[in-house]
Amino acid sequence: MTPGRKNDGSTAVEFAMLLPVWLMIFFAFLDYGWYLTHIFVLDHAVTSGARAGVKVKYWLEPDDEAYKAPADIAKQAVRHSFWLGSIRESDIEVRYINQDNEEVDENGEVFYLEVRVPKLAYSFLAGYLPEGMIPGTIGAIALAAFP
Repeated sequence: MTPGRKNDGSTAVEFAMLLPVWLMIFFAFLDYGWYLTHIFVLDHAVTSGARAGVKVKYWLEPDDEAYKAPADIAKQAVRHSFWLGSIRESDIEVRYINQDNEEVDENGEVFYLEVRVPKLAYSFLAGYLPEGMIPGTIGAIALAAFP
């Protein structure tokens, strides 16, 4: 307490007025950070899935006993790489694309493997922000070329 100054509780009142604003800013940083972490991890998982699906065709021949379809390997790699939660296999879409950007089956002339998770439900960390400030779903897409 400084001499000549009366402490009548104004500091406590100012603190009580500013605390909700500070908490809102703090939780906004937490929620946006958690949201961006989910986006980055999902993007990495989808990219890893596309890379793994392309490489399995390069490493193994289709008549090998250990061979699995590139789409199955890609889905497995996405589920394994997304370490923030679980992704259902039905959330992951894999397409084989030819040189003319048309979808083909695995046995056709395939140039690209496209792996996407169009909509993955996202849950807030703190849940303090209104629902419209952060989207409720995230998504990612990756395209890899077969060697």
